[in-house]
Amino acid sequence: MAESLYAHGVGPPGDLPMSVSTLSLVAAAALLISFAALVSGWREPQFPDAGPGRALLRVDGPIGKIGLVIGRGLGLCLVGLALVASFFVADDTMVNIAPRIVFVALWVLVPVGSVLFGDLWRWLSPFEILASVGDRRSRPATERDWGLQIAAALLGAFLWLELAYHNPAGRTPLAILLVVWTAWSGIGALVKGRTWLRSHDPLAALVRLIAAMSPVHVTSGYLYLRRPLVGLGQVPTQKGLAALVLIVLGGTSFDGLSRTTWWEQIVAGRLGWNATVVNSVGLIFSMALVTALFLACVRWMQRRDGNVDVDFEDGFALSLVPVAVGYAIAHYIGMAVFEGQQLLIQLSDPLDQGWNLFGKADDYVDYRVVSPTAMAAIQALGIAGGHLAGVIVGHDRALATLRKKDDVTGQVPLVVLLASLTAIALVLLVEA
Repeated sequence: MAESLYAHGVGPPGDLPMSVSTLSLVAAAALLISFAALVSGWREPQFPDAGPGRALLRVDGPIGKIGLVIGRGLGLCLVGLALVASFFVADDTMVNIAPRIVFVALWVLVPVGSVLFGDLWRWLSPFEILASVGDRRSRPATERDWGLQIAAALLGAFLWLELAYHNPAGRTPLAILLVVWTAWSGIGALVKGRTWLRSHDPLAALVRLIAAMSPVHVTSGYLYLRRPLVGLGQVPTQKGLAALVLIVLGGTSFDGLSRTTWWEQIVAGRLGWNATVVNSVGLIFSMALVTALFLACVRWMQRRDGNVDVDFEDGFALSLVPVAVGYAIAHYIGMAVFEGQQLLIQLSDPLDQGWNLFGKADDYVDYRVVSPTAMAAIQALGIAGGHLAGVIVGHDRALATLRKKDDVTGQVPLVVLLASLTAIALVLLVEA
């Protein structure tokens, strides 16, 4: 990723509010207690048939249309600036805004912000403009008509660039990334329309899943407010959904692993493609480990239930979406806070022309805005909260799909999976 001014945003282990063993035990106990509470009073699925919530705003009214124009304009500016900077601004992350637009704004702030405010990329995406033209030319389709395998593969390639490649913030790799992404998403949207776009643009596919957690959503021409997490019980199950979630979760896990002293000793002294090869092996191993753990637990659950549902794995992968968000908060909160400030500074002079458009060009990053202890607490709560939400989503999914829904032991593999991921995440966090 871009040369982080404050990598993970967490201080040394001594700055953490609790020891790693205490954090792991507390998180595991919270998962088990929450599961026990759920099965004691939650015996019917609540999410699949939940209503849209309370209508707040008609999105095709004057206010909604103005908001949409503003959003698309902002998105077009962000993508356009990143493209121009990656070709014409010096190959220096202190003056080139492209790395921070890609790795901070688009990869961190938009997805995590969508947990609170709904699908921000759907609001910002300039490709949606082209998709509106494509909708007039292509046959009507639904999400289930498209798989997520290509979006998953493209996210895997992005994570390789971010976490394994030896010069991810360089002008050349970013220019290639942005050209391929904009050409793929733009041409596809123009030809195939919105439904294709939201399953094939890797950012749109990921943010759509994350936004399903949000209490804010748009449907049938209205902006609604609903209970959090309900949307994950209503997401259409698509082929490749599990692959997409597991690739992101495995990549974020490697991000934590790569910050440990143990991994730093492995890559010490390795430069260029030598370092890239070693990091690539670590990235693939992390993705494979998370995938193996998920498949083992889910297939254990499926065998116990005698369930032959072909969407079983993809459906239960939705319970890992909150986990992935928790990982993102833990691993990227520091970058969001500190590199986000640098992004705001660079926006005053985005093309390194000596401008001061917003009066921020001469400002400095304030590293005291959040203390290491507060940062560590946010990280730990992000992981624990993500896993607690995963239990809720997984339990509701189990009630909706398991044949033996009254057999509580059938959901034990799910608890084992989430508790294991919690412990691994916390260990990696405090070892970073």
